[in-house]
Amino acid sequence: MNANQLSQLLENEESEDIPEYPRRRRSLAKTEKKDLESLVLFTSLSRKSKKKIKKTESVVIDEILQHSNPSLVGDEQTFSPTFKSSRHERGWIMEYLEPFFKQQMITDVISRVKGGKEANVYCCRAFPGLGAELVAAKIYRPRMFRSLRNDSLYREGRIVLDDQGKEVHNDKALHAVTKGSAYGKELSHTSWLGHEYLTLERLHAAGADVPKPYSSDQNTILMQYLGEEYQSAATLNEVHLPSRSKAKNLFDRMIHNVDLMMANKCIHGDLSAYNILYWQGEVLIIDFPQAVNPKNNRSSFEIFKRDLTRLCQYFQRYDIQSNPVELAQYLWKKHGYNTMMIDSNTDWNDNGRVLPE
Repeated sequence: MNANQLSQLLENEESEDIPEYPRRRRSLAKTEKKDLESLVLFTSLSRKSKKKIKKTESVVIDEILQHSNPSLVGDEQTFSPTFKSSRHERGWIMEYLEPFFKQQMITDVISRVKGGKEANVYCCRAFPGLGAELVAAKIYRPRMFRSLRNDSLYREGRIVLDDQGKEVHNDKALHAVTKGSAYGKELSHTSWLGHEYLTLERLHAAGADVPKPYSSDQNTILMQYLGEEYQSAATLNEVHLPSRSKAKNLFDRMIHNVDLMMANKCIHGDLSAYNILYWQGEVLIIDFPQAVNPKNNRSSFEIFKRDLTRLCQYFQRYDIQSNPVELAQYLWKKHGYNTMMIDSNTDWNDNGRVLPE
């Protein structure tokens, strides 16, 4: 299948009646198109593995989709999501969410609530007994479709985790990660996901406003969902709070969460109104794969200061005045972290410490 054929296939699929939020539909469609174009380019540049890639594109997806055919498994219950998606997306849903169906954690996929360069998030109906009616499934895009810029900034000082969430001690595996070989990149991708799940577990147990994690498998984390069946919680940047007093209460609550995270050796690393969900007065801080330990990362104070700056900038619209630099210094010293890192003139990295925006 060439690029023109894939493009035509995508156009046909996008014409289907796919229920999703109108304001997000165009961006989600563009993301899928980029994935398909990346697959074509990857195939054309990989002559030695051409047959293997071709199978991934066509045969493997067909094999995955066959599992939703009841005639193939007799009287056994099969995973057949009601969410209507393109054939391309359905392949990922079947591959990554069917294990949770077999583990009796979810019964259905209802809708896609978020799509992005790194992951898609789906609203799923939970299996009776899980303790929630709805759960969120965050499916990371396969490594070949993802582009993590400057992720080395956040990996500094981290242990490498395997697919069971255990620390990797094998010297050859660790060398592959350092070298950046194909196997090393795959292991880094697995470790990136594993750190998010373990961070959520630790912070939720400490009482922070983060989603409760239920399980993880392959490219997916199953966690607490905020919102209703066909209306997910908005991110804070999309919300207009009713009064300054409400905004002040929420600001204090967010600073409490930052304080609590620091007490548990965690800096979010990308904290802003875009990564805070808001629903009828409830809030959840999301997206922790890049979280860093303030004791193990030489750029941790700069990352921490940036988090607080972005948070304070949002609340300025409600006339909540604060000094993020002084606040960062106060919390940093309160938890006994290295005061040397507060010196922004210290060049910790070989090429200078430049933080991504």
